[in-house]
Amino acid sequence: MVSIKDGDEVLFIDPTGKTFLKKICMMSFHTHHGVISLNDLIGKPYGSTVKTSTDKSFIIVKPDLRDLLAKKLRRGPQIIHRKDIGLIITHLGLTRDSVVLEAGTGSAYLTSHLGSICKKVVTCELREDHFKKASENIAALGLEKNVDYRNIDVESAPGKDYDAIILDMPKQEDIIPKVCGKLKIGGRIAVYSPCVDQSMMVCRALEENGFIDVIFMECMIREWGVNKGTRPNTMMLGHTGFLVFARYMGSEM
Repeated sequence: MVSIKDGDEVLFIDPTGKTFLKKICMMSFHTHHGVISLNDLIGKPYGSTVKTSTDKSFIIVKPDLRDLLAKKLRRGPQIIHRKDIGLIITHLGLTRDSVVLEAGTGSAYLTSHLGSICKKVVTCELREDHFKKASENIAALGLEKNVDYRNIDVESAPGKDYDAIILDMPKQEDIIPKVCGKLKIGGRIAVYSPCVDQSMMVCRALEENGFIDVIFMECMIREWGVNKGTRPNTMMLGHTGFLVFARYMGSEM
């Protein structure tokens, strides 16, 4: 069982499910339920229950990526939603051996998911304000080791034979002919757009530039309530963006 060490980031969960992210150090954590000495937690196993000065219980767990993103990511431009990120990761077949090129870093929300599972991510962001915020987010999440973030156009990105390319930027249909050569033969591409017209142009551009297996989709989620009978919730997470996926077979296709 993994034990807490000095300097670790720990997630506290109170009796109501509310969470607090704290770094273990020589200080105290003051809550509305009382005080916890952070230094006293060193050596305790994750998953332990600790008591505050007023005898209230908190469970301490190791934060996962979702916890860290919720607590540490500074939002800027609109992010790609988790439901779409799941489709991107699975349709691109990404693994711990994958090397990915991303265009349109934004706040680095998608970048952070990619960096947590892929061997290497090269991400490009032209807007300096977005790049600055993304850089801070990547550093705060400790992903600098395998995320190479650059304030450049994707056409200028270093390297080739990428396993996958992800485009989340304007005029993707014009960029596809310029970056498809950076993909390895058999590599995959994902293109995210909020507009159906742009997605249709992307599909044509892919078919004209050596791609096969073009898939055009969107994902909508409806949660169900289970507290007082089981029924679909009135509110749902509907359209966020369109996704186009394809596989590169080379310029001679």
